[in-house]
Amino acid sequence: MSNKNSKHKTPIWFMRQAGRYLPEYHLLRKKEDNFLDVCFNSELAAEISLQPINRFDLDYIIVFSDILVVPLALGQDVSFVENRGPVLGYKDLRNNTRIGVSETEKVLSPIMNTIKIIKQKSNGKKVIGFCGGPFTVLTYMIERGSSKSHKKTKTFIKEYPHIVDMWVGKLTEVSIEYLIRQVQSGADVVQIFDSWAGLLRDKDYEEYVVEPSKKIRNELKRRFPDLPVIFFPRNSQDQIDLFLKEVKCNFISIDQNLDQELLEYCTQNKVTIQGNLSPQVLARGGEELIKEVKKIMEKFRNNLHIFNLSHGILPQTPIENVHQVIDLVRKYESS
Repeated sequence: MSNKNSKHKTPIWFMRQAGRYLPEYHLLRKKEDNFLDVCFNSELAAEISLQPINRFDLDYIIVFSDILVVPLALGQDVSFVENRGPVLGYKDLRNNTRIGVSETEKVLSPIMNTIKIIKQKSNGKKVIGFCGGPFTVLTYMIERGSSKSHKKTKTFIKEYPHIVDMWVGKLTEVSIEYLIRQVQSGADVVQIFDSWAGLLRDKDYEEYVVEPSKKIRNELKRRFPDLPVIFFPRNSQDQIDLFLKEVKCNFISIDQNLDQELLEYCTQNKVTIQGNLSPQVLARGGEELIKEVKKIMEKFRNNLHIFNLSHGILPQTPIENVHQVIDLVRKYESS
């Protein structure tokens, strides 16, 4: 998964590399009243996607969008409120949804146009499409926004397990078709962001994280045998080994949790590890940042590795810190 125009042994990109920490983003953001209008404005979203490439010459371009375009396509109102984040309207999830995949495709078609525009301007760099993990998307639908405790989600799983089964199945189906269309539009790589996978344990983790991921991987591999598919089951802790072995993924994006067994498994099975600099360390900078980047490069020197973060770039991150990390990674591999 290296760029044909890149000489870098360790490619580098950042989750949320296009966005609020860049002053040029804020200039374009003002062109639309709300965030989702930006995501569905193909010309604007493509320009924002390319901003970090123009500034940093990163190795991959990730499409500027959001995982919550999927619940929007499924008929749930979604908006983003300043200093609060996503707010989803009421939807009775206990009633079976009649919205089919073809109907969601109409809503999501501007994202495909964004990818086509990016591809035309990519100058040979790989384009990354993405979606949210089915369970993660469902948590937002249940909570009707972000949550620290996820109390509603945990209660819903206990009270309505058959409804959770239905929705995870529906979201898996929609996600597969959404990713297929992104690849057909020009995405060279796809990533599945299962940001809230760590909420689940044991049987629930297997049913709502592992099984949907297997279905997504198997269908994408059937359609596109050489497609790199990156999974990010965040905060899976000790369950990451189960995820790797069951899903049989070739690319795994990791957070701060990493044990020796995972490292050895990835080495033996030629699984590319993506990660795992802390966004907080990137934002703080200084000697701590230098030490952590060198530590990561050393840790993964015997692995296939894409340098990235353990989650997305924080809005307060100084631009000079991002430049510094890129320089450190590229100097390390040439030393």
